[in-house]
Amino acid sequence: MLHKIIENLKANPQDVCYELNGVAYRNWELYHHVCRIYRYLRENNLPQKPVAVCGQKEFYMLASFLACACAGMPYVPIDDSIPEGRRQRILEQIHPLVIIDQSIQTRLQNEPPSELTEICMTDEDVVYIIFTSGSTGDPKGVQITYRNLKSCMKWLESLCGVSNGVILNQANYGFDLSVADLYLPLLTRSSHFILEQGIQKDYARLFRALRQSHAELAVLTPSFLDLLLADKSFRTGLMPQLKTVLLCGEKLMRQTVEQLFARFPGIRLINCYGPTECTFAVTSAEITDPDDLPIGTPKSDTDVLVVNDQLEELGEGETGELLIVGESVGKGYLNQSADRRFLRYKGRNAFLTGDYGYRKHDVLYCLGRTDTQIKWKGYRIELAEIESTLNRLEQVERAAVTAKKRDGRVSRIIAFVQVKPGCCFGPNEIRNQIKTELPAYMIPRIQLVERFPLTANGKVDLQVLLEEMA
Repeated sequence: MLHKIIENLKANPQDVCYELNGVAYRNWELYHHVCRIYRYLRENNLPQKPVAVCGQKEFYMLASFLACACAGMPYVPIDDSIPEGRRQRILEQIHPLVIIDQSIQTRLQNEPPSELTEICMTDEDVVYIIFTSGSTGDPKGVQITYRNLKSCMKWLESLCGVSNGVILNQANYGFDLSVADLYLPLLTRSSHFILEQGIQKDYARLFRALRQSHAELAVLTPSFLDLLLADKSFRTGLMPQLKTVLLCGEKLMRQTVEQLFARFPGIRLINCYGPTECTFAVTSAEITDPDDLPIGTPKSDTDVLVVNDQLEELGEGETGELLIVGESVGKGYLNQSADRRFLRYKGRNAFLTGDYGYRKHDVLYCLGRTDTQIKWKGYRIELAEIESTLNRLEQVERAAVTAKKRDGRVSRIIAFVQVKPGCCFGPNEIRNQIKTELPAYMIPRIQLVERFPLTANGKVDLQVLLEEMA
């Protein structure tokens, strides 16, 4: 895969490979950036420790990812928008010798490029580590190997069918959804059109960018697609070249499909499913009927089984936990020797997802989570991490966090908080304190309570609290 990418950059130097904020970058620029960073890494990180790559979708981040991979070093994307406390906890876990950020990029950009001498990455090496929400209160680093990534991209190339086109990016690089639209352009001689975070929050700029993108493939979360569909101008007239929308990251809803088909007649809609631990996604379904929304069938080198608590495979129509088996399953969590969810199943690597679903006519359907993990705005969030952060606050006696759902999708994260006696500590003060530890998408609505009702077995009765709110 890496050899193909590098040869493509060298053979087609004038191709536009990356467009950000109206600036188009060409293959020769990317190759020169990769060579400079590659040489810097080989001089400063010979132990091949993980490399932190910090920024917000700048061109040097893409170059850094490729340089790290070619040098045989795992890269760790760290988005600048995350709070400093969370950033430090990630850095403490990876202990990097090298951190690539804007200052390093500025230092290297005027150095003469050298040739990339060899590609050092092997199939079993970790190519990237993406940190996700952790139930212990600390983010967990998911390790994905080069073999995992190659398998994923080979599948996506055949699935999406794009060539010499434009692929639209939504996700930031700390979110595994970005893996698809990072590598597809490099493998298919396509251009990567970036929606930077500032644009995504400004409707006028966002829709201007969509019109200018000429994108034929968009890789999005269902929530972001809903945001676009909220504006009536989001239709074929705005993006006439758009042929395919690939969705992943959370549950797809009927209303979303109906609106998209009405606005973009004939568009191809692909619904994908898969956890970060299994390299972006492992199943796909081409959606044609808003009343039938499966997650589809697995890629050819991966199986998705529906199992019971004893890991026995269930029959058609029976509901159980989804077990992913095969080439997509990652290496495990960084600095954790074992986790019950990573296992060997009949001689193959497997991952127990925590999602439950069923099979109907050899097609998979996902019903939701079996634990406290949720999908919110495309992000995978452990409610336990939010709860742990709140309970660490000096003024908090106890906190419990839950998700409110509407039509099967999370509509709000709510934290019920009991403050210590005599403490004047309101919702705004609580939010301001946890903003130093949690990213904005994990900040819940704070609801103060005087006491926590309990269930018969002594656990907090969150359902009673939700009903009292209503």
